[in-house]
Amino acid sequence: MAKRHHVRHLRALQAFDVAASLSSVSRAAAELGVTHGAISRQIKQLEDHLGVAVLHRRPNGVEKTEQGERLHQATRQAFTALRDGVREVSRIEDTQSITISLSTSLATKWLVPRLAAFRTAHPRLSVFLDTNDDIVDLHTSQIDVALRYGTPDWGNLHYELLSSEELIVVAAPKLVTGRELPLPAEAVTALPLLNDEFNSGWERWAAGHGLDPADLSAPAVRFADSAVLITAACDGQGVALARRRLVEDDLDAGRLVRLDRSATRLERALYFVCRPMDRERLPIRRFRTWLKSLDL
Repeated sequence: MAKRHHVRHLRALQAFDVAASLSSVSRAAAELGVTHGAISRQIKQLEDHLGVAVLHRRPNGVEKTEQGERLHQATRQAFTALRDGVREVSRIEDTQSITISLSTSLATKWLVPRLAAFRTAHPRLSVFLDTNDDIVDLHTSQIDVALRYGTPDWGNLHYELLSSEELIVVAAPKLVTGRELPLPAEAVTALPLLNDEFNSGWERWAAGHGLDPADLSAPAVRFADSAVLITAACDGQGVALARRRLVEDDLDAGRLVRLDRSATRLERALYFVCRPMDRERLPIRRFRTWLKSLDL
């Protein structure tokens, strides 16, 4: 009997919490998949049990009373903790899948072409790529691992350096047909320049070659996505100062060539990031081990 009372009280608290959050009994009923009357009865039972009103009924919804506001602060925290706990247990028990967050450009130009090898090595492990250029909150999301390009500033998350990064000068072979490579710096700057907004480095490159950055012509086109920048370079639209890792496959395939031997080292680097508690989970450990086996 006591257990039934506890379950009934928990349902009443949940009904109140959702109705208070949505300011509507009808919307709470739709959210919980029950009838409007069921939500009203549960809230009435809660008020009878507490001996105070927690919601005022209004023509356009409900409004929390002063006591209801205090109760809602507690229920909101409690149900958030419950949801987080369920999500955490579910993620830990799911040993046959891994969700990876990374930028679209890193996925397109580097990870995806290599992912078949990982799938061959671990055929029972399903992989989901969340290609999002925003930095996700690993503590509150379903993401298991993030491949982050930046400088470590990620609170109490576990992170490991995968590799440093540098910019190199590349272009389509047809853009420099008949010219002997490597080109002198002045010849490079005479060509159309493509600019990656995230890694703007032409001024640094020019200064490193003894040129006045102020003399550089404005980049022909500016790109917010590194993968699109590289596609434009492969198409012969201009010279790209691109991350080496993202163009190595295009260089190997002959779609791009290096125009000089320079390399502009970046302060940002590529990191493997996960929750500390997940570091030794089997799928995450396997993915990390595979990443470190690559020639980075």
